[in-house]
Amino acid sequence: MILAIALIYFAVLIVGAGLITMRQVKSSGDFTTGTGTGGMSWIVVCTTFVLIPLGSGHSMSLWEMATVGGMGAGALLWAIAVGAIFLPIMMLFLGPIARNTGYKTFPEITKAMYGRAFGWFHAAVSTSSMSGIIAAELIGTGVAIYTLSGGALSLTPAIIIAFIFALLYIFFGGILQMAWINIVNSIMLIIGSFAAVAGTVIWVTKNVANGMDGIMDYYKNSDMGGGYLNQYTNALQPTTILSIIIPVALMHLCAIAVSQGHNIPFFAAKSNKAIRKGVYLAGVINAMSAVPWVLIGVIAFALPAVMSTIAPEEVGKLIVPAAALMMLPKPLTGLLMISLLSATLSTAGSITLGSAQLMTTNIIKDALFPKMSDKHELLLTRVMCIVYLLVCLFMALNLPVIMPVFFFCFMLNIPLFFCYITGMFITINKVTCNLTLIAGYIVAFWWTFVPPANVPYPFNDTTWAVIAVSFIFGFLLPIILKKQGKMSLNQMIKVSRGQAEARIAD
Repeated sequence: MILAIALIYFAVLIVGAGLITMRQVKSSGDFTTGTGTGGMSWIVVCTTFVLIPLGSGHSMSLWEMATVGGMGAGALLWAIAVGAIFLPIMMLFLGPIARNTGYKTFPEITKAMYGRAFGWFHAAVSTSSMSGIIAAELIGTGVAIYTLSGGALSLTPAIIIAFIFALLYIFFGGILQMAWINIVNSIMLIIGSFAAVAGTVIWVTKNVANGMDGIMDYYKNSDMGGGYLNQYTNALQPTTILSIIIPVALMHLCAIAVSQGHNIPFFAAKSNKAIRKGVYLAGVINAMSAVPWVLIGVIAFALPAVMSTIAPEEVGKLIVPAAALMMLPKPLTGLLMISLLSATLSTAGSITLGSAQLMTTNIIKDALFPKMSDKHELLLTRVMCIVYLLVCLFMALNLPVIMPVFFFCFMLNIPLFFCYITGMFITINKVTCNLTLIAGYIVAFWWTFVPPANVPYPFNDTTWAVIAVSFIFGFLLPIILKKQGKMSLNQMIKVSRGQAEARIAD
């Protein structure tokens, strides 16, 4: 019953929003950036952008880190700290900068810096590096559907259903469809997850000796200690800060800053003010959305009744769904899983849309069919949504095989980020750009698949190592060789606009 209710909710919301917004989609630009609408308002930009990073990484990963990962309540601080670094930089700084260029995709920006071939390369790398994230979102969505079925569906058909919903999320109306769905889902995300926390506490109070005090006693008397329930004890350890919080924040920033899917709301914004105005609301949603998953996971981890229902190797993935099935009334279980679906589907939809846009516009059209009509470009973009999601579905159904490749691909955007930042603000130097890519990718491959021994901490971690070489070759070296490069893209844009204004004045 709760599965049917949840699926009907999303079917009505997704198809309804799609049918309404499809009437406004007259061109490929309308589909990918809402060109014909005059731009997205601040509330739409805010809710669209803030839900994009809140996928399985902000739900499943959190409860997994809190439980089998050993961080306890510290996982909450980790999530909030990453959001506190990532969101303001993107919304106050990098988002408006990307919009100011006047381009509609990131490969168009890097193409203006380093040439046509580099734009194609950026589009190809971006789509491949984001595919692992979509695979994870399909699995997260599948877990929610599995839970809603009460375990009646196995994970494989649940993931296939997730594929269908992720496709429908953006297939009809593109960015406009996703934007209006995300406004509703941002509300459902907070209401559903916090209502589930309240239901969990009520169940514990009625069914566990000493209620919530009994949960605290469990941790105090275990090897984990009472600090497991303190968000600062584990999270503020130097090793945690250097090995998890900072590298995860940097990896998010570097990978997402040049990702088309995450930046679609910024390209579609009405103005820079529309991007910046919602930063406080986005921060609140980001922080609040992390709390319920950690709380429910930590409570369930202390209950043998819940733990006994899950295979040991599945605890990290299924502990919150198992807790929901045992503790919550069916309506609350439905609300909680709708919250999870709201997060995972928004991420999957936006990245699919962004990747389909890059494959269509920046690779197929730009490289092969430059005279392609807008009508065919719109049709091809929808086809590429299907193709891209099918590839990610295969990865999701074979995740143990592709996990090493996933982390390797995620590293690929980091050197691109330094090439972008340097070319935007310092100088455009193709030699240092190529050196950055070569050095960064060698280290990413080496550290991922054949980790070297005796590397000093923290550079034994792949993220730190790739960031270090990318910083040296992509930032420091261009500063040293600045006179041997061209002026930055930002300077070029200012000069170009100044000359246009002068011509108008004349």
